[in-house]
Amino acid sequence: MTHAVRAAHRAGVHALHHLTVLTGILAFPLVLLTRKVGVRLPMGAMVSRIHDAYEAVVDAAGESADE
Repeated sequence: MTHAVRAAHRAGVHALHHLTVLTGILAFPLVLLTRKVGVRLPMGAMVSRIHDAYEAVVDAAGESADE
Protein backbone atom coordinates (compact mmCIF):
# COMPACT_ATOMS: atom_id res chain seq x y z
CA MET A 1 0.00 0.00 0.00
CA THR A 2 1.24 3.46 -0.77
CA HIS A 3 1.50 6.12 1.90
CA ALA A 4 -1.51 8.02 0.52
CA VAL A 5 -3.72 4.92 0.50
CA ARG A 6 -2.60 3.98 4.01
CA ALA A 7 -3.31 7.52 5.26
CA ALA A 8 -6.75 7.55 3.62
CA HIS A 9 -7.58 4.15 5.14
CA ARG A 10 -6.44 5.28 8.59
CA ALA A 11 -8.46 8.51 8.30
CA GLY A 12 -11.54 6.60 7.17
CA VAL A 13 -11.36 4.13 10.05
CA HIS A 14 -10.73 7.01 12.47
CA ALA A 15 -13.80 8.87 11.17
CA LEU A 16 -15.93 5.70 11.29
CA HIS A 17 -14.85 5.08 14.88
CA HIS A 18 -15.83 8.57 15.97
CA LEU A 19 -19.13 8.48 14.06
CA THR A 20 -19.96 5.17 15.73
CA VAL A 21 -19.24 6.60 19.17
CA LEU A 22 -21.39 9.65 18.36
CA THR A 23 -24.20 7.41 17.11
CA GLY A 24 -24.01 5.41 20.33
CA ILE A 25 -24.23 8.57 22.42
CA LEU A 26 -27.16 9.93 20.43
CA ALA A 27 -28.96 6.56 20.46
CA PHE A 28 -28.52 6.06 24.21
CA PRO A 29 -32.01 7.38 25.17
CA LEU A 30 -33.57 5.12 22.52
CA VAL A 31 -31.58 2.14 23.83
CA LEU A 32 -32.77 2.81 27.39
CA LEU A 33 -36.37 3.12 26.22
CA THR A 34 -36.27 -0.09 24.19
CA ARG A 35 -34.70 -1.99 27.09
CA LYS A 36 -37.60 -0.95 29.33
CA VAL A 37 -39.95 -2.44 26.74
CA GLY A 38 -37.83 -5.61 26.59
CA VAL A 39 -36.06 -5.16 23.25
CA ARG A 40 -32.26 -5.19 23.15
CA LEU A 41 -30.41 -3.36 20.36
CA PRO A 42 -26.95 -4.69 19.35
CA MET A 43 -25.18 -1.35 19.85
CA GLY A 44 -22.44 -2.83 22.05
CA ALA A 45 -21.42 -5.38 19.43
CA MET A 46 -21.26 -2.73 16.70
CA VAL A 47 -19.19 -0.32 18.80
CA SER A 48 -16.88 -3.15 19.85
CA ARG A 49 -16.21 -4.24 16.25
CA ILE A 50 -15.50 -0.68 15.08
CA HIS A 51 -13.26 -0.07 18.10
CA ASP A 52 -11.28 -3.25 17.37
CA ALA A 53 -10.79 -2.18 13.75
CA TYR A 54 -9.69 1.28 14.89
CA GLU A 55 -7.18 -0.18 17.38
CA ALA A 56 -5.77 -2.50 14.69
CA VAL A 57 -5.18 0.46 12.35
CA VAL A 58 -3.63 2.54 15.13
CA ASP A 59 -1.37 -0.35 16.18
CA ALA A 60 -0.29 -0.91 12.57
CA ALA A 61 0.57 2.78 12.24
CA GLY A 62 2.56 2.73 15.48
CA GLU A 63 0.49 5.47 17.09
CA SER A 64 -1.17 5.63 20.49
CA ALA A 65 -4.95 5.12 20.54
CA ASP A 66 -5.21 7.51 23.50
CA GLU A 67 -4.11 10.57 21.51
